[in-house]
Amino acid sequence: MAIDERKLAAEEAEARALEERASPFKALYAHWERTQWSSLALDLTTDRASFAGLEEGAQAGMVWIFAHRFHAEFQVARLLAPFLMAAPDYDVQLLLATQVADEHRHLQAVLRIYEEVFGVEGGIEAVRELADRNIDPVAETLYGKLEERVRLLDERRDEDTFLASVAVYHLLGEGVVARTAQNLAAGQYERLSFPGLAAGQRLVARDEARHIGIGVSYARRRMEAYPERARAVIGEVMEEFAGVAATLLATANDEGMGALVSAGYGIEPAGFYAEAMRLLQLRLRSIGLLEE
Repeated sequence: MAIDERKLAAEEAEARALEERASPFKALYAHWERTQWSSLALDLTTDRASFAGLEEGAQAGMVWIFAHRFHAEFQVARLLAPFLMAAPDYDVQLLLATQVADEHRHLQAVLRIYEEVFGVEGGIEAVRELADRNIDPVAETLYGKLEERVRLLDERRDEDTFLASVAVYHLLGEGVVARTAQNLAAGQYERLSFPGLAAGQRLVARDEARHIGIGVSYARRRMEAYPERARAVIGEVMEEFAGVAATLLATANDEGMGALVSAGYGIEPAGFYAEAMRLLQLRLRSIGLLEE
């Protein structure tokens, strides 16, 4: 896949701005129209050879990362349906519809990597079975918490429930946990000579920046319209997350988990946690919950 580096760099800069401050919904939609890409166009030839040449431990770390990637993309694609049904107005629903398309494209890119780089045959069922064997208690707990919150939208479609779900899904799930993993994994791909994975990661990260921007922009709108109520709703979510994060850090420091984190991301669990906390502060400033 030929990459126009200058064009992509400009688009990435624009995307970073979208996730770091609230934007008009029209601008978020226009960004989606301008930045379409195809998962089928990624060139994975070199990546296949690079994977085959890795030592067993490095291969295990790579497969472990992609267990996270598969489950993350699979879960977020599946859990967007309640958001669409509960969207408070057409503009928000339109943006969420574009995100549904993005997440399924990301999932297709991950499936290609499993098949063409890791050599896994059998389609999504075979990939899911392998990913399930490589899931860890930290990720499993996070996905469970995400689903628990989002599924409330099946029962209640008031704006407070919607805002809480956006805080969990867009600000924490995508804006902190997934973004931390993306930031750290990108360097690993380049260091280990996986140009196709690195190119795909940049494209996915650009999409995810816009998704985070959807959450930031909606939450900022609620903060400006109903500051006390919005602050209370988001504060409750963040308090719950802080407790979960502390417990998960202790789990991640387990000797076996620590080795996987180091092999997969090139950093100790404490470093992953520190980057996540940095991004959390950024998200809270973006929505106006913390001062700039």
